[in-house]
Amino acid sequence: MNEHQVAIGETTFTGREELKDPKAVVDYGSLMFIALERAKTAREAIKGMTDLVAEYGYASTGESFSIADPNEAWIMDLISKGPDEKGAVWVARRVPDGYISAHANQARIRQFPRNDPGTLYAPDVVSFARKKGYFTGEDKDFSFVDAYGPADFGALRFCESRVWSVFRRAAPSAKLDFEYVKGPPKAEPLPLWLKPARKLAV
Repeated sequence: MNEHQVAIGETTFTGREELKDPKAVVDYGSLMFIALERAKTAREAIKGMTDLVAEYGYASTGESFSIADPNEAWIMDLISKGPDEKGAVWVARRVPDGYISAHANQARIRQFPRNDPGTLYAPDVVSFARKKGYFTGEDKDFSFVDAYGPADFGALRFCESRVWSVFRRAAPSAKLDFEYVKGPPKAEPLPLWLKPARKLAV
């Protein structure tokens, strides 16, 4: 957290191994520290981070970031374009007021709206996935998770299960199904966010 109360946290989801770029300059730690040196708001941090990876490349594997200021909280999934193309693809979504989100070493953002002030994304996030053969459907059906960080059994059982654990404590009445985190391929995914039963303390 910096002096403007911009705060950033992260979890690594690895994602597609072939997209790691060993020649890139900025890793996830440097990205966070540089953003906190420069940003006065969460949106400024997102812009700063994504501008940096566009210019200098992204040296880490897939990463989920929590980015917040006193007025907004965002979740952003980001992954490098690999050693053959500088930069990264990413999507960020603003957590609605009164809601909570969670991430635990697995990409979380699936489909997202295109014309929404609470959604920011790389202009080539879909076209790059098409070019690499990760996605072939219509734009509206594109899922960042499925394209860049497909959830295998380990991701579901050991990562998404921790999100389920946070959500079930915060909103018991939601009765979220545990089937998804057992690892079956067709189970309904967990929501990106949900409304807690009451205001949460630290």
